[in-house]
Amino acid sequence: MAKLAPIRATLRPLDLPQHLFEVELTLPAEAVASGAVAAMPAWTPGSYLVRDYARFVDRVRVLEGRRERPLVKLDKQRWEVAGSKRDLTLRYRVYGNDLTVRTNHVDAAHAQIIPAATFLYLEGQLDRPVEVRFEGFPEAWKVASALPRKQGAHLAKDFDTLVDSPFELGSYRTRGFKTGGTAFELVFTGAHNGDEGRMAEATRKIVEAAGALFGGFPFKRYVFFFTFTPKLRGGLEHRDCTSLIADSHAFDKPEGYFALYQLVAHEFFHAWNVKRLHDPVLGPFDYSRENPTKMLWFHEGLTSYMEHVIVLRAGVVPWSHTSKELAKCWTEQVQRPGRTEQSLEESSWDAWIRFYKQHEFSPNSSVSYYDKGEMVAWLMDAALREGSGGKAGLIDLFALLWARHGEAGLTDADVRRAFEELSGKPPAPFWDAYISGRAELDPAPLRRAFGLAMEAKAPWEALGAGEAQDPAAQRRTRSWTGLVLAANGPAIQNVIPGSPAAKAGLSFGMEVLAVDGWRTTTAAEVQRGLAEPGPGGKVRVLASERGRVFEVEVPVVENPDRFHRLMADPRAGAVQRAAFAASYGQAFPAAPVKQSRRR
Repeated sequence: MAKLAPIRATLRPLDLPQHLFEVELTLPAEAVASGAVAAMPAWTPGSYLVRDYARFVDRVRVLEGRRERPLVKLDKQRWEVAGSKRDLTLRYRVYGNDLTVRTNHVDAAHAQIIPAATFLYLEGQLDRPVEVRFEGFPEAWKVASALPRKQGAHLAKDFDTLVDSPFELGSYRTRGFKTGGTAFELVFTGAHNGDEGRMAEATRKIVEAAGALFGGFPFKRYVFFFTFTPKLRGGLEHRDCTSLIADSHAFDKPEGYFALYQLVAHEFFHAWNVKRLHDPVLGPFDYSRENPTKMLWFHEGLTSYMEHVIVLRAGVVPWSHTSKELAKCWTEQVQRPGRTEQSLEESSWDAWIRFYKQHEFSPNSSVSYYDKGEMVAWLMDAALREGSGGKAGLIDLFALLWARHGEAGLTDADVRRAFEELSGKPPAPFWDAYISGRAELDPAPLRRAFGLAMEAKAPWEALGAGEAQDPAAQRRTRSWTGLVLAANGPAIQNVIPGSPAAKAGLSFGMEVLAVDGWRTTTAAEVQRGLAEPGPGGKVRVLASERGRVFEVEVPVVENPDRFHRLMADPRAGAVQRAAFAASYGQAFPAAPVKQSRRR
């Protein structure tokens, strides 16, 4: 097969403070001889939402030499290029002012280039190589990328590889290490109050712990992009790198480091789970539209659980912290009304239109394939340990799937077969309950497999010593109406279906003006007023909706919510203790773990 001529891409700054840059694509004559259609991706792999990146693009022109050629826009993201016997130049402007792992951000300090949001491709020619150059940026800036570089150009063997390779330009800081025959580079952008040496050492331990699960690394070079900015957190996986965003001010406490380490572990584990070991739907991609799959519970939910496994096995996060994280997530899932409405498979399939497009009623009608998937992964680990007598767990499931399937594609049937082989149990009951079904989470397998007890506590049982003896505090804590207030005021954020507040006609977006005649201006004031009568009582709520003021009577009932803490059972036997150590790489906890507030 003849080698395809590459598309040559050049990026130039236009006005960095105004977040503007230019992209110039030189399209080889062989690619446009019969005409072509240039298209902008609608989404980026790993973030399952149509983002319409073409909305950031304008001034699209095509030139043959110095002569401008006709260009017809076919729809929101596609342009028709007339045929030519010569190379053509496609030039356009891009606006980038959204600092996330999915979008471009350029300013006077740096440039983060997300390829899916930047580069047009030629339809039917995704396998054509792309060479990327940068011109005209500040002389002191460097360019970081996972792509190989030759003669000043970053080389992508095809468009899929380009999309999987973000760029960071600027005066960033770097650290690196080598392990297992692979070179790892850490790129740090932005000021923060943390210790980058500490971060680098923890990353090394995480990398080694993850690599040990799979017998090594499927790449010779890998880049971690760390970006720090206030009040943001996120990550996006790629084949040979990952983009991470963390809060600049998070590192005054150990928990800030723990959260970062979990993020590192999550995104790095994706180098296997989803970037290589994946549902065939998830690559090669159709960048023009949604690519739905029922397996995001596997690719994201199980990865969310494995992030805990990896940081524990790496020794960079203590079990005392992880146990609180797991218990908090469990509490959220068993309290979420949507748990009875949507299965993990349904959540996965509808990610494009539901998970990434949340509305007020979403908590009542849906679950997260991340968070619910994480809890189901924990139960799957327990099922594997229990079925195998402690000999196999989720880490062994992934090792088996990797050895058996590698990058050849992975189906739900493949996962079921591996589960049955390792556990000795038919997979249908587990799948029917937790993956295609909507069964309530059952903590009993955690005790049987790992010696871990999930203790449920009512809110009034968690009161401090002084309040626990106060009848008024007990009464208020037992009160519940099903009304959820917004964080910063008396606006109603949610109403639990079937609750007294729902039956009274209160709903999303309404504002609570007064409770029992007392003016309310904050969420705390509303909740205090609602709780005052105690279970069996009633309150008069004055509310407004679209300018109309009305009053309703709301009964107060006993609070049905329960919070959970994870306890190490001192009666756990040798098999349970060994299973705990086998999964988490740590000795069985010596004492029960106290519960903390959900962050």
